[in-house]
Order: sequence, then C-alpha cells, then structure tokens
Amino acid sequence: MNYDKNLGYLVNKAARMTKWDLNHSLIKLGLTSAQWGLIRDICITEKICGNDEERLQKLTPAAIAERLRADRPTVSCMVEKLVKQGWAYRISNPKDGRSQIILLTDKTKELIPMLEHLSEATLKKATKGFGENEVEQLRQYLMRMIENLNS
Repeated sequence: MNYDKNLGYLVNKAARMTKWDLNHSLIKLGLTSAQWGLIRDICITEKICGNDEERLQKLTPAAIAERLRADRPTVSCMVEKLVKQGWAYRISNPKDGRSQIILLTDKTKELIPMLEHLSEATLKKATKGFGENEVEQLRQYLMRMIENLNS
C-alpha cells in the first residue's frame, strides 16, 4: 500500500505528529495536549454560554466528554489530574447532587494566552510554507470532515 496516497493515514499521522509536538511544548508546564484540550473546551464553554444555569450544565464531566467525543472515565481521570495540579476545581452541581461542575482556577485563566500561544506555535510549525489561503482552505476542509462525522 502506498501510504502517501491514503488520506486516512495522512490525516491520522498529521494529527499524531501535531499532538506530539504540542506535548513537547506543554511538558514543562506539566500538561498534556489532551489536558490542554479539556482546559480549552471549558474555557470556550464558559465564554459562549448565555446564563449561569446553562453554563453550569455544560461543565459537567458528562457534557465535557460528549463535546470532546471521549469516554467519561477518561475525562474524569483528566479532571482529577487537573484538580490535583491546581488547573481546575470542582463544585457541586446545584441541579443534580450526583454530578459536579468543573471550573478553571484563576491561575489557569491567567495562563490561557500562553497556552494558546504554544498551540499556535505548533500549528505554525505544521503549516510552514503554506500560504494564508491554503491554511484557510485546510481549516475549511477539516471543519467539513468534522461536520460530516458529527452527523
């Protein structure tokens, strides 16, 4: 099989290499790219939700796992590590005593710009030699693939 002609192989390899490079940048902070993805999801969710009730219901481990397309035990394990490292904390869910709400610490919120910078540096490295139009085209193609797989 000619792997450089196999789109699935190439998408997967590019994703793995991007993740590896980002992990290398995040290691000095004690984070992994998966943990950064969870932090970023919480940060984005906090910003886009209109009211406190909606925001809180979207910040449960179950809701986070659904958005990230990850299983709940994996998300719960990542949350546990983030809490132990001081990146996040839990509060009781006022609507459901069986679940918890995951929130970011002030320390984490202060570091978001630096984390985004590290992420952007990895993407810049991955798209070195691409024109602006090519990067935008790639982004659009990937978004279409994601939308197709979400349906």
